[in-house]
Amino acid sequence: MGHTSRTLRPDAIVLPDGTLQRGAEVVIEGDIIRSIQPWSSTDRNERGAILSPAFVNAHSHLEYYDLKGKLEGLAYWDWIRELTRIKDTRHRDDVQRAAIRAALQNRATGVGAIGETSDWPVSGEAIRQAELQGRIFQEIITVREWDSPSKRIQTRSEWAKQQAEVSTLPVHLSPHATHTVSPSVLRQLASSGEPQSIHVAESRFENEAFQNGSGPIADLLASVDKDFRPTGTTALGYLGELGCLHPRTQIVHACSFSEEDVLLAGATGVTIAHCPRSNINLGCEIAPIAKLRKQGVKVGIGTDSAASSGEIDMFAEMRAARELSIERGQPLSFEDLWCMATREGAESLWLPRKWKIEIGANPRLMLVHGVETLEDAITSSPRVQLLQ
Repeated sequence: MGHTSRTLRPDAIVLPDGTLQRGAEVVIEGDIIRSIQPWSSTDRNERGAILSPAFVNAHSHLEYYDLKGKLEGLAYWDWIRELTRIKDTRHRDDVQRAAIRAALQNRATGVGAIGETSDWPVSGEAIRQAELQGRIFQEIITVREWDSPSKRIQTRSEWAKQQAEVSTLPVHLSPHATHTVSPSVLRQLASSGEPQSIHVAESRFENEAFQNGSGPIADLLASVDKDFRPTGTTALGYLGELGCLHPRTQIVHACSFSEEDVLLAGATGVTIAHCPRSNINLGCEIAPIAKLRKQGVKVGIGTDSAASSGEIDMFAEMRAARELSIERGQPLSFEDLWCMATREGAESLWLPRKWKIEIGANPRLMLVHGVETLEDAITSSPRVQLLQ
């Protein structure tokens, strides 16, 4: 039997560079775009809407949705310590329900695929119920088992298998951060060749620890690693020395990046997940997103967790990303932001689908209703409708 065919005739379509093409129809067979051409009819079910690839949430923690509003007003390190204290006091069933609500909220804001970092084995079910695509990174933290992490790795491996079976998505063991995973485990995970997603340079404390052995992260490392010595490098440089930077590495945050870090990111082919509202709320430095993109680095936009970002809203993330870029003096255009929230987000997660509207591509699509431009959409959080 042949594939079903359908024709969409919106007011405009979003092209791969973020510009709009008006008066065009898109003919789809199965899930493949077969042609893009001028309207062949005035009969249009998509009147009053822009057709776009669905959003890709490049970095998420669904399982912290129940902590929304409970950790407000804390500086970065205090927030980290309180999150660490409170997260394991919750009941797994409550965390599961919260993750499902978060996944459905992602869908409501136009997210069709997600890069989910999961510390508990609950996100797979949430993603399945919301019918999202993407990847799950089963997070590994070895601070409490610095010298003997094998049992924790085994447990997380079992959880990863469970999540893959439930969600039918690829699930990868992945390190949490530069300072919460021992060097031996960082090397082990990097050598697997599997995609990795790791929190790096979210705060200046990471660079202070590795460059000169000062600050709270240095104190943490000294408490768990008797052999810890500063390396004289930035946090990203430290990962580079361990062999952890390659084209299947996603760096989350990248706030405290030096000029050398920007060049290193470009040279090693890593991707970036930018989480602007979380960074603002935690008082992080402004990530050099425009500079990274000029180096050819693919940058996606992520919501991080509701515990740091608040309600899930990709439009709000794009607004925050624009505000930060203007404050840094390197403004991102509305077209830049849309590309980061769609095509580049997919590229930052190495999604197998071609996430753009062009002939031969197969993105998940959405209709953005009641707006005429991308600027209108980003500034107003309009109604969206996922199509497949």
